[in-house]
Amino acid sequence: MTRRSLRNLALTMAVLFVGTACTSEPAGDGAEGAATVTSGASVEGATLEAATALGVSNARMPLPHLVTAGQPTEEQIVGLVEAGFAHFISLRVADERGAGWEEARAADQSFDFERLPISGGDALTRENVEALAALLESVGEEPTVLYCGSSNRVGAMLALKAYWVDGADPEAAFELGQQAGMTRLEGRVRELLGLDSSG
Repeated sequence: MTRRSLRNLALTMAVLFVGTACTSEPAGDGAEGAATVTSGASVEGATLEAATALGVSNARMPLPHLVTAGQPTEEQIVGLVEAGFAHFISLRVADERGAGWEEARAADQSFDFERLPISGGDALTRENVEALAALLESVGEEPTVLYCGSSNRVGAMLALKAYWVDGADPEAAFELGQQAGMTRLEGRVRELLGLDSSG
């Protein structure tokens, strides 16, 4: 079997498994806890496992209904749409290597795509964080993929959203950013959160 065939088989098995689990379990009372990085809980086949089976780079699920990741390929986005993801938000500048094709693909494939270009640490502003918050609020609980090149900018923006918009404790906000893939921007985010950069 080719690698592509194996990935498609793995995705099919993941979707079938989740579909079976969803139809055989009684409806919950809404008291379930929030999804963690390792959680696959979401809507229908739109799960972390589906993204992982497709080989999406650095895929995580730090919040319910939201997969964070590095740049997906065109083939992976098609697979994610088939798995049930309805919305895609890119934090990459359109002229970055490997980016810029999504707008045309979204028009062809009829999925929702938004681009909020975050070029690096200097773009971690309240204005941009509030713009991301508005995008995430607009998609509500529908399965969404939020990505950049590696998920570093994604984690940084989610940490700042948690603090500036949602009122989270700075340490909790920082931890969320790490769970979502923040790495090289940790120092800048610690500064913006008012945390000791040496801690």
